[in-house]
Amino acid sequence: MGLLQLTGDNIQEGRILFRNREYPFFNSNADGWYAFVVADIDAQARNYPISIIIRLTDGTTVNFADSITIESSGYIRQVFEVPSTLGYLIDPAVERNEFARIDSLVEDFSLERYWTDSAWRLPIASPYSSSFGQYRILNEAVQTRHTGWDQSAPVGTPVSTMSDGVVVFANQLDIRGNYILIDHGWGVYTGYAHMSQMTVQQGQAVTQGEIIGASGNTGRSNGRDLHWEIMVNGEWVDGVLFLEMW
Repeated sequence: MGLLQLTGDNIQEGRILFRNREYPFFNSNADGWYAFVVADIDAQARNYPISIIIRLTDGTTVNFADSITIESSGYIRQVFEVPSTLGYLIDPAVERNEFARIDSLVEDFSLERYWTDSAWRLPIASPYSSSFGQYRILNEAVQTRHTGWDQSAPVGTPVSTMSDGVVVFANQLDIRGNYILIDHGWGVYTGYAHMSQMTVQQGQAVTQGEIIGASGNTGRSNGRDLHWEIMVNGEWVDGVLFLEMW
């Protein structure tokens, strides 16, 4: 994942073509235009071409071509034991359906940037217990991927939003349990899973640091922690690296 800045006069719009996908530039109305460039979690490590197309107010276009190198992240494998009472949740069909549900929620994002210039912050202050991108072997039978980060937390630990945004989902999912999804604009979403309590509702505007609920152990979970995740342009990204960008 990277962030590109575009500056210049008389720019009407801009877009990026990268790995057979198109990404728009967003006008910050302050210091130029910005676009997120995202590689999916399974992208192969190698060099990829990138094209930038800019349309000016007089109708002419300007094109740039370059390349970006994706480096190996060295994701590890982890054996993950799901309790027998939740065994039905390792069915790949259940996970596919849940991903499809989330994809439908992030399909239409706000063209407005809700977050401010303040640095993004973690939802709770506790150690990491599991990292992004892990290959998880569930009950030695099914392989899946870890789409976010886990932080250890006793059930009932207050969870706060990582930046300003609008709640687009606050309900129950099979795997993520009680789940909150927040649209931060420009195609950026944060998700908070396995909650024991949710204190916000769909359509509610939230500000950075606002308490949105409490951590728990709902859904496909066998530990007391908070799973949080970040999606940009429809792809899961390493949330810790995203926070470090700011």
